[in-house]
Amino acid sequence: MDLAKYAGNVIRKLREDRKWTQTDLAEKVGIGKSAIANYEAGTRAPKQDILFSLANLFEVSINNFFPPITNKNKNIVSIFEQLESNRKSNVYKFAIDQLNKQNGISEVSEKYIVNNRCTAAGTPIDGDYEDAQQEIVVRNEVPRGADEVVTIAGDSMQPLLMRGSQAFVHYQPVPDYDGQIVIVSIKDIGVTCKKIYREDGKIRLKSINEKYSDMIYPAQDVRVIGKVITQKK
Repeated sequence: MDLAKYAGNVIRKLREDRKWTQTDLAEKVGIGKSAIANYEAGTRAPKQDILFSLANLFEVSINNFFPPITNKNKNIVSIFEQLESNRKSNVYKFAIDQLNKQNGISEVSEKYIVNNRCTAAGTPIDGDYEDAQQEIVVRNEVPRGADEVVTIAGDSMQPLLMRGSQAFVHYQPVPDYDGQIVIVSIKDIGVTCKKIYREDGKIRLKSINEKYSDMIYPAQDVRVIGKVITQKK
């Protein structure tokens, strides 16, 4: 049986037995509600330290979160049990890392991402994006290829990107295709988030919200910072 799904079912049952919400459990463990939701859905397996925290909280053995030993997995479990504690930890971390990569999730301990900058979705934000205040932080559930998470200001990209929401960005100077959602810096004007179209030496920036008109600039005045790869709620 899949480790993540098995552990997720156990976590859900133990939580529901205590009549706790996912938010309740997240607060008790000290992690985000989305992490608990992912664990219970089986899309992400808890790291070893989280499993120990859950085991202590629920007053159960950490073995409760693992499938019973069967003939199919007996050999690998037998080998695992012969390892020293530090080697067991290394094996577990490797297995979880492989599972998270298989599910398209970067491990939080390995993924650092730029945060605390803002991009317009409407009238461009004045100033140089590179000079804006920023910080590098560790993020849970960072999709592959993400280099930064930015806050969306304005409503021109609604309903896809809501005002105040955050979006992951992958740095690249050239869009993959016309109509892709990108973050661009416009010379002497500012930074904005729009769909981009390249037309005869000019760049047309299009909003999703129909109340906004297209913005057209000479191609040399528009620099693509990166593409939006997903929205972070």
